Amino acid sequence: MNRVIQFTKIRYVMFAVSLVLIIGGIAGTIANGGFNLGIDFQAGLNQRVQIAQSAFDINYDGTADVTVNVARGVMDITVTELGETSSYEFSFEDYGTLKALAAVVSDIDGFSVVMAAADLTSSTQIVGFSYPVEVEGAPVIVNYVEASAEPVKIDDVREILDGIGSPQIQTIGDAVNQEFSIRVQDPGEDKDFSSNMASKIVTLLSDKYGSGNIIVKQTDYVGARFSGELGSAVFSMTLMALVLILVYIWFRFRLAYAVSAIIALAHDVLIMIGFIGIFQMEVVTATIAAVLTIIGYSLNDTIVVFDRIRENNRLMKDSKFKAIVNNSITQSLSRTVITSVTTLLAVVSLYIFGSGPIKDFALAMIVGVVVGTYSSIFIASPVLLGWVNVGRKKRNRGSQPVDTADKQSVTADNEVKLVNDAYKAEIPVAERKLKKKKKKK
Repeated sequence: MNRVIQFTKIRYVMFAVSLVLIIGGIAGTIANGGFNLGIDFQAGLNQRVQIAQSAFDINYDGTADVTVNVARGVMDITVTELGETSSYEFSFEDYGTLKALAAVVSDIDGFSVVMAAADLTSSTQIVGFSYPVEVEGAPVIVNYVEASAEPVKIDDVREILDGIGSPQIQTIGDAVNQEFSIRVQDPGEDKDFSSNMASKIVTLLSDKYGSGNIIVKQTDYVGARFSGELGSAVFSMTLMALVLILVYIWFRFRLAYAVSAIIALAHDVLIMIGFIGIFQMEVVTATIAAVLTIIGYSLNDTIVVFDRIRENNRLMKDSKFKAIVNNSITQSLSRTVITSVTTLLAVVSLYIFGSGPIKDFALAMIVGVVVGTYSSIFIASPVLLGWVNVGRKKRNRGSQPVDTADKQSVTADNEVKLVNDAYKAEIPVAERKLKKKKKKK
């Protein structure tokens, strides 16, 4: 017979551990000044910039419509005039230096290139554009990141932008790319906050690192009204999900199972929120997606255990409910562990190789998977056991006591019944004895 692990023996210890984690998370979040709300939930500007040196400038003196794009190691130039379009594609593998690349671009009619970097600089160091750039009188600046130079430090960027308030700055990708995410909260005093702040950031960085060496890759602005509506929508969505889960499990199992599952889910969410608040992870839509994903993951684990409890409740009718719970958790333990480990392998890979919001999403998922597995074993099932025990005690107290007169009446009735049963049992014996006497005669 397989050994049954007595998980419910330490349920009160685990309840205490969970309570400490939840209270600690709330206290830590308050001590840090609340959550680190991202641009989605807080009015403000989010700008993604890259600090890179100028490789060369592309000039065009013709009358056609021209766009230049750099992406995936290829430079594309499109010239449209009188309805006819000509496209030019130059691969960095074919033109390995800036000098070679500039030469082929200069051969196109109306184009000229002004070099700013060393001729033999590798073309692979060119920074890609976020989107195709239209040439409208001004030259198109092509930038590159010098691999041998020391990367710009994030502390230097913070010092430069210190005068615009309290911006939140993060490094994107490898430090050698010198790419940063800059987020500035909108206090609501400037109607043109978005455009004014965006230009101010570029101006301050340009004064330090040179004009043309600052590439704005992305600019996002969220107003106060939109961020407030989004926050309310997230709260309503999470609450609705919990209510629907409660109704579903109530219908699928019983109310005791439903309430126990909801308590376990609330436990998981509170611990995850505490972790996010303590470590000041940026709260964006990806973070909310991680929380909702963990709700579904933890619920799936819990339902597997509950289904086994319900099945064993029919098979082990003579066993106590505590033994049924321990048996059920033990029987489903291997499945729970294997599922959690395989999920963690994928999520840890995202955390190691990802960047930006994906990295934060993966970190939240790692914590959620661990907590969700823990709650399925040590929170949901023990809460169900406590609910059942309390219900049985109430039913036992609710049974009416029998008074003395009733007891005497019952006792008398039982005695009469016993006498009658004995008398009836003696009748066949007497009849057999009478038949034997008749045969002898």
